[in-house]
Amino acid sequence: LLESDSDRIQPYLDGLLKPDPERIEPCIVLGDAQGLPLDNESIDLLVTSPPYASNAIDYMRAHKFSLVWMDYAIGDLGQRRKEYIGGEAVTGFAFEVLPSRTEGIVAGVSGQDKKRGGVLRRYYSEMTRTLREMFRVLKPGKAAIVVVGSSMMRGRDTEIHSCLVEIGQGIGFQVPKVGVRSLDRNRRMMPAGLEFDPQSQIQQRMYKEYVIGFYKPKA
Repeated sequence: LLESDSDRIQPYLDGLLKPDPERIEPCIVLGDAQGLPLDNESIDLLVTSPPYASNAIDYMRAHKFSLVWMDYAIGDLGQRRKEYIGGEAVTGFAFEVLPSRTEGIVAGVSGQDKKRGGVLRRYYSEMTRTLREMFRVLKPGKAAIVVVGSSMMRGRDTEIHSCLVEIGQGIGFQVPKVGVRSLDRNRRMMPAGLEFDPQSQIQQRMYKEYVIGFYKPKA
């Protein structure tokens, strides 16, 4: 720490050492997004950013040191990877019935690569269960904000935002708006280079993200 930085950092240190007595303390609970440990209609707002389809970003590689720091055993990380939403293991997996547009996108990928199509079907099945849980725990008249990015599979856009909107509407959500946010290529955790390369898979899926507003209607 440079001496010149002390004035800038001191307020943050003061906040850690002298917490505001009126501050609401967070309650952190370990759970599964597909089976939330929450009561029906108990939540006022949900904000989340689920994974890319087919783990287009290697989340375990990005998070493994944090997991070990939180006392997860190194030998267990491989099993954890398989349990991530968007994982690639599909044998014995319980698939959901998908709505027509989403089914068409999965079928298009499957036509080129059956295995990748199965992985995409798993992703949308898991997200169906996740959105169903979100609908269950939200109070009527409240909303969930879901930030997603699309990804490419065998040269096809998985259209995650459109598919999640369709799935959510089938569950009972209203979707008043889907916002689009451009990603600054040079200010993200996984920069993709200074120049755009249309052949780069990671660049094709990481230049923008979608902000979906899911609204649970009042009874």
